[in-house]
Amino acid sequence: MSIWYFVSVFLHIVLAAFWIGGMLFLPLVILPEIKQHPDRIALLYKTGMKFRFYGWIALVGLLSTGLLNMYLRGMPFTWAFFSQSDYGVLVSWKLLIFIGILLVSGTHDLLFGKKGLEELQVSDNKNFNLLARWSGRVNLLLALVMAFLGVVLSRGGNFGGF
Repeated sequence: MSIWYFVSVFLHIVLAAFWIGGMLFLPLVILPEIKQHPDRIALLYKTGMKFRFYGWIALVGLLSTGLLNMYLRGMPFTWAFFSQSDYGVLVSWKLLIFIGILLVSGTHDLLFGKKGLEELQVSDNKNFNLLARWSGRVNLLLALVMAFLGVVLSRGGNFGGF
């Protein structure tokens, strides 16, 4: 393996840690601390916008390093690889889940999150706020499944005929 492969894997792991860590940091650290703060909505908005910016950079980086990792390991980008080998099927699942993460993130960032914060400012109706919370949770779950599949793939890509 070349040094570029190890650099790419390292960056992939750091980006995944940033992505998952950020999704855990907001509900576990920020939200409980600002619950009673008078500028809670403004703080949440600023924090969310900052993470959104870096989060999308992380997602682009994860896609780039993931594809680069495959290339540097000499994996074929063929239908047969993705559909017929155990390893390729797991990579396919990872790619499909990544597409799901992109869709959930886009919906969360561009619709639910923004509308939820707007709702909190003007009324007690919290439908979008609830959707924002649940889309964030779904995204975290998808990211954790991706991380698990990454571990499986790094260990040979087979765990009992999955």
